Amino acid sequence: MTDLLLELVTQYGLVILACTVFLSALGAPLPGTVLLVLCGAYAASGDMDVVTVVSVAFLSAVAGDITGYAIGYRGGAWLQRRLRLSSLGSQMDKAERFMAKWGGAGVFFSRWLVAPLGPTVNYISGISRFGWRKFIIWDLLGELIWTGAYTTIGMVFSATALALVDIIASASWVLIGAVGMYLMGKRLLKVAQQAGQARS
Repeated sequence: MTDLLLELVTQYGLVILACTVFLSALGAPLPGTVLLVLCGAYAASGDMDVVTVVSVAFLSAVAGDITGYAIGYRGGAWLQRRLRLSSLGSQMDKAERFMAKWGGAGVFFSRWLVAPLGPTVNYISGISRFGWRKFIIWDLLGELIWTGAYTTIGMVFSATALALVDIIASASWVLIGAVGMYLMGKRLLKVAQQAGQARS
């Protein structure tokens, strides 16, 4: 996979970056973050322009996020049922709880801190009729951090960029797991308290 990515980025550069980032924002299993780090590494060596890399990644990510929101908004309950049967189904409950707890900040954090939830949060935001102006503002702020941070990582650590991507991806999943365990723990505690009150 890594060799293929290197070859594609070398030959097609920004087009591959734009398409990959856009489609990954819609939930396609494509390595948008990996490509952004790689392009940052290429920018550090002078093979790509850093401003162009950040601009293309930022605009593609925002376009993908807004498209996901619009699909969710138009699809409503029907789309929600379909998503539960798709590869994103396992993340639906997590994304719903995440948005219920964090609201607009959830959109912001799902752009960069818990990025694997991002595509599902886009759909959930549209399905739940989350305000589109607020969605766009939080989305712009989050994607600005995502593009800036990962391009910088690629530039600063260009020699070890791929190893860093694996570590970052693992850390994101660990964080999602920790949030899920926290929410489930709160729910279990509430159920236990209700059961105790019912007995007394």
